[in-house]
Amino acid sequence: MDKNAFNLFFISLMFLFLLSSVSAMDVQDSNMTIVSSGDSYNIITSNLSNEDIQLKFDNADDGDTFEFTDEKYDNISLIVDKKLNVISKNNSLVYASNQITDRAKDLGIDKTFGFYFTSNSAGSVLSGITIIASDSDYGVVVDNARNIKIKDNKVVGGANSLLIRNSNDFTVSNNDFSKAKEDGLKLQNVKNSLIENNNISYNKKSGIETTNMHYCNITNNTIHHNDLNGITVNGISSHNLINRNDVYENTNGVYINSTSTYDEVKSNSMTSNRKDPRSIMGGFETGNGFLLGSGFKSSGKSILKVEYNYLAHNEFFQAKNYWENENYEMGQNWYDSNDPSNTFVCPRLLASLMKLDTLSISNTLSLQLKDSSGKAVNEFATFQTKVEVDGNQYTVTVNNGQATVVKDLDPTVDHDVQVEIGGQFYKYDYKASGDKGESQDSKSSDSTDGERGSQNYNGDGGTSDISGDSNYHGNSQGGNSSQSHIANSDKSGNYGTNSSDIPSQDTSDNGENALSNGDLDAGDTGSGSESQEGKSYELVPPVTTAKELTNTSGLIVLAILSLMACLIYGYRSKYDEDDF
Repeated sequence: MDKNAFNLFFISLMFLFLLSSVSAMDVQDSNMTIVSSGDSYNIITSNLSNEDIQLKFDNADDGDTFEFTDEKYDNISLIVDKKLNVISKNNSLVYASNQITDRAKDLGIDKTFGFYFTSNSAGSVLSGITIIASDSDYGVVVDNARNIKIKDNKVVGGANSLLIRNSNDFTVSNNDFSKAKEDGLKLQNVKNSLIENNNISYNKKSGIETTNMHYCNITNNTIHHNDLNGITVNGISSHNLINRNDVYENTNGVYINSTSTYDEVKSNSMTSNRKDPRSIMGGFETGNGFLLGSGFKSSGKSILKVEYNYLAHNEFFQAKNYWENENYEMGQNWYDSNDPSNTFVCPRLLASLMKLDTLSISNTLSLQLKDSSGKAVNEFATFQTKVEVDGNQYTVTVNNGQATVVKDLDPTVDHDVQVEIGGQFYKYDYKASGDKGESQDSKSSDSTDGERGSQNYNGDGGTSDISGDSNYHGNSQGGNSSQSHIANSDKSGNYGTNSSDIPSQDTSDNGENALSNGDLDAGDTGSGSESQEGKSYELVPPVTTAKELTNTSGLIVLAILSLMACLIYGYRSKYDEDDF
């Protein structure tokens, strides 16, 4: 064999060796896919036993991902004892076991559950799984952990669908928690965390129950049809924000029974909460939109703020204070009433009366909420009401205190406008006032007892100057519920007892004198600058998930072929030159 032939033979052997190496990389276990940065992606099928899956969890590296791919898994009770991503892209159905596993016993756990996150599981994710915990103690437990993300799951049953204790920096988002034997979501000794965009319903106690919560944000949740309170706050609470939740058809809406500092209950809708004479709280402590319990304490600059909430159609009081507590001064809230004698706020609360008015600028008719001083608000809970314009009825959604009703209103002709407030329609007569865009519209409001008021609007330049008062009287009876959830829009009734006609001179928690009737501007009696410590912030902890593998074996083979071609071409060229 000559030298050139030997070289070609050697190059061919090298080519076959490299090609076989690339092919070997593609051979992998049926339950494993290699991913970048040393993480692995594991496929969990339903033919694996709970012990098999637990062994995979225990032998995994931090950051590994386990995907449940099949439709149904039985007798699952898994402990996450390191940073893992446990996910399903198919909404896999997992039935939690009613037996305590040997692995749980080794850790001293004496309860049953679907998934249990330990103190070693920091940074873990649970996502996309439906967990049925009807026969177990808990659906999911997070115990003494940090930076856990529970998202896009559905958990049914358990004493609690989700129990989080002694933990911080977690996120619970876009889940559905229902039919727990006690509280749907139970938080104990937690801080710096976010609870958002969850649906929490049909639990035997509260939707969310907290004890010793600090620097947490409970926002944009829908909490309804729970047998106790929508949200319960116990123990010691500080720097928390309960914001923009829709809380309805519970025994009470939001119940604060804590020693509270710098907490805020802001821009929530608390509606249609019902009385229950069989409640463990006692019948007289049910049916309220907002309730302060006997354990509530808050005062001074760090006092609890309750403002810009929508409280309506609750069966007892829109807002109530425990009878032995000191008088508490509410912020600016809307009680679905322009009448100070029909706010349905208990006499132990000092409440300012907001107003819902119509506003016309150019050819657009809008609704505008104003505080007790007449100033338009631009931050408020979302709710719905009805408006009739010239016999045409519109259902409008009020966002941040304002709603557009009609955009093509002709200011050169008279208009009959009626706005639903407290189940009744109040009439506003809009008179013709000249050419569009140059008019000074005059509006008079006729109330049911014949009293009249007037307001003037200047349409020039897209702004309005409002003067005068508009007085409305009449009980809130019958009619439709004007709230942010349409499902209860057919409810009616004159709920509560009129407490605003029981004036009592007293001292509120901030030391200022105030009169506990509905037309009191109690929100203006305080003084001092806003404390930055009173702010609560959304804390979304970063969670790193494993990246999917991009298969590059084809590129490697192509590169090897190109290299071989270049070498062969070079040797052939040299061979040709030698012959020449």
